[in-house]
Amino acid sequence: MSTNGVTALFERLAGGGRDARALAGARIAAIGAGTARALAEHGIAADVTAERFVAEGLIEALSDVPVSRALVAHAQQAREELPDALRARGAQVDVLALYETLIDPLGAEVLEQARAADYITFTSSSTVRNFLQAAGVARAPGAEADPASDGVGLSSHTRIVSIGPVTSETLREHGMAVDVEAERHDIDGLLQALLADAAALER
Repeated sequence: MSTNGVTALFERLAGGGRDARALAGARIAAIGAGTARALAEHGIAADVTAERFVAEGLIEALSDVPVSRALVAHAQQAREELPDALRARGAQVDVLALYETLIDPLGAEVLEQARAADYITFTSSSTVRNFLQAAGVARAPGAEADPASDGVGLSSHTRIVSIGPVTSETLREHGMAVDVEAERHDIDGLLQALLADAAALER
């Protein structure tokens, strides 16, 4: 569950006249520290928190946790690695799509600002695909990206920052070079990597 998932889940609970008590007896797993903090704001302490802000991190965190039945709450477009991994362990898994990310085309002014930015950060594979779609860059399924072009027209000084290896792989698949990859795969790690890179460039 992500921070957006936490917000959407409690909106659903409130809509049905329920609150955090509806989760009594369930063990709660969070995909990262930010999600754990969002849960805590609703009075829920996460029992398991992934160290890496990707599904694979949560799979690792749950490796020693007995799971016979699980509810995976996430975005409609989320990858299926976590449900598939739990099913492979013999668990009964229900998937609840709590929200859908809608993409608005970038206006000309915003697109020019993006093209001239010093840094652009990506926190998931979906943010890569959504950014390209919003920028009007579309490729047919299976089409190879041009390694000599990001397709967006970014400035030569713009540096791409990735939250982790899964996001980096998606960036490269779309012809976008990764300049900085966070060692800690969460928002704080992303910020630290960006600031370290900026400091190194100034020296």
